[in-house]
Amino acid sequence: MIQTSLPTTLADALVTAREAACLTQEDLAERSGVSVRAIRNLETGHTSRPRKQSLLLIAKALGLPPEEIGRLMRRPGTERQQPPPGLVPAELPAAPRHNLVGRKAQVDSLRAHLSGTEHGDTGRPAVVVGPPGAGKTALVLEAAHGVRDRFPDGQVFVDLHPGVSSTPLTPEEIVPRVLRSLGVGPAAGHPEEAAARLRDALSRRRVLVVLDNADSEAQVRPLLVDGSRSAVLVAARRELPALTAQFRRNIGVLSDGDALQVLEDLLGPARTGAERSAASLVLRFCGRLPLALHIAGLWLSARPHRSLRDLADRLTNEQDRLRFLHIGDLSLEASVAACHSSLPAPVRGALQRLRTVNGDFDVDDMVTHVTPSRGLAADLLDELIDRQMVHAVGPTADGRLLYRLHDAVRQYVAYGPVGSWHPDRVAGQIWLPRQAVDSVRREA
Repeated sequence: MIQTSLPTTLADALVTAREAACLTQEDLAERSGVSVRAIRNLETGHTSRPRKQSLLLIAKALGLPPEEIGRLMRRPGTERQQPPPGLVPAELPAAPRHNLVGRKAQVDSLRAHLSGTEHGDTGRPAVVVGPPGAGKTALVLEAAHGVRDRFPDGQVFVDLHPGVSSTPLTPEEIVPRVLRSLGVGPAAGHPEEAAARLRDALSRRRVLVVLDNADSEAQVRPLLVDGSRSAVLVAARRELPALTAQFRRNIGVLSDGDALQVLEDLLGPARTGAERSAASLVLRFCGRLPLALHIAGLWLSARPHRSLRDLADRLTNEQDRLRFLHIGDLSLEASVAACHSSLPAPVRGALQRLRTVNGDFDVDDMVTHVTPSRGLAADLLDELIDRQMVHAVGPTADGRLLYRLHDAVRQYVAYGPVGSWHPDRVAGQIWLPRQAVDSVRREA
């Protein structure tokens, strides 16, 4: 049995005992069954609350008596050092005030993954991907607020593409932005130095970084630190396949039952039940998208004198649909426009040409309408799927794979942004939706 006099801190004690046993961290990991990463975190002081079971396994592998565990746990360094006052960012926007219907499983799994970073499950960003209006931002904020107490060194929130009029943040802009939130020293003189400083800061703290509207892996990669107890949560507008080992959750439209529940939560079951057929039309016209349904419910709840049939009539003509799915600062059209604005020119061009395709389409339709090159057509289709503009709808009886534009995307490319529409003008210079214009003409 190896006897050793343990130094003052837990980290020093473990290093001294391991070196006295002539073991590397890899040797100790193999003997104890504790991961190399966990051992490294213990020896560098990055683990604030060591697991008793892990210390027991390490003590046994080192030949230390089991009773030594008590002395190890009482040594300085097992309690987390408090960060300097005033340097704990709390940047998360408010959590959604409404129930995220149909998203409980995703919220629970994200929180479980983020909580796992406390015990060394690091280096795997949590990524939420979905089409415009699916509620990615609401989902990551709901998940983040549920675990913020597990990140006592702060929560940083960065919107990587705040609006259509702005350009997405580059990695060279993201790194100093996060460093400023963490209060880390003066600005670095070189991007490489800044990136190193950020990795060091995240490895020494337990911080949750939430990135909204991510469009590339390069925007996320500088925040990934192996062996860190910090975590990264991302709402992405597209798939990020180059981020290996990511914890990904894809979200889409709601089921019919969940979509109806969104309206009932805002209007009450009595009001929706009294106009069930009109409610079904509203669900269909909203494409069962959470954002669209939330806007529809808010519009009706602000107008108790209006019926669900009134709203269904307003949404009947799809040329006007995006225009009407807007209340206050919430807009489905703005959500689609932001995603559309970040598309590369070839992908945007392919999307514009697809607006002439009726219904579902396949690669042959891409060859007909977009490009004569079958290889390029397949590549553009992959890009449209990755960027959440198009989704697969399954094979036909003869085995052909069919695809479909997301409803809101199709309406956006078919009729253009709201500001570019030109509905007919009627007497008094009042702009009306097309169905209202038709009604005026019939009455005339």
